[in-house]
Amino acid sequence: MHGLKYFGVVLVLVGCAGGPTPAGSEGTGAASETAASEATTSSSGGSTMEETSTNEAPTSSTSGSSTAESSTTEAPVVYCQGFDRDAPAPFLELTVKGGAALVDGVEWPLECGGQGLWMFALYPSLGGFEPGGYYPHVTVIVDVEGYDLGPTGHFYHRQGESYYIGCEQSDGGVFGVVPVFPPDELAKLSEVDGLPAQVHVEVETAEGPLTVDALVTLSAPPELVKQGCIL
Repeated sequence: MHGLKYFGVVLVLVGCAGGPTPAGSEGTGAASETAASEATTSSSGGSTMEETSTNEAPTSSTSGSSTAESSTTEAPVVYCQGFDRDAPAPFLELTVKGGAALVDGVEWPLECGGQGLWMFALYPSLGGFEPGGYYPHVTVIVDVEGYDLGPTGHFYHRQGESYYIGCEQSDGGVFGVVPVFPPDELAKLSEVDGLPAQVHVEVETAEGPLTVDALVTLSAPPELVKQGCIL
């Protein structure tokens, strides 16, 4: 009897030992859940980084493009005072008071200038070249036989005078005209009335000088000179 009781106890113990879920199975399940959770977290993190990178790139690119456009935008250059940069060929033309072209035989009238001084005025039209600024250089030489009283031996001589071709005008300035002032040594302006004058005008350009030469007749009637030149 004692032997049978012992055998029964052993069977009960063996049956109880085989009933619970093995420890290895629980570990595997926990590890699987942990790995799945980590994989999900890793995948979520990667997605967040990709979205952030994708959203930032266009913002940086757009900003850079706007700056570049702003830095390269410039206002167009505009010229006045008879200058035409887009003319098909370089040219220089001159007129006198009243609009007559400065050519051989034309009458060149005396007039009262904006400075309150008598002058024989020339009105230029020029262009067809790059001026390199707003002040092309103009040389003017006028010779009147018997009256070349100026310091350089001419009636008038100005070498490389700046002629303004911009559009901004200040108060008191004289624009759009190349003045030829009689020499200070000339006592009476009316003495040159009707006399011939040789005129040479030259404008410097990168392609070479543009010139106009004409033999004209000065007009300085006594009745005009008596009126005086007063602003």
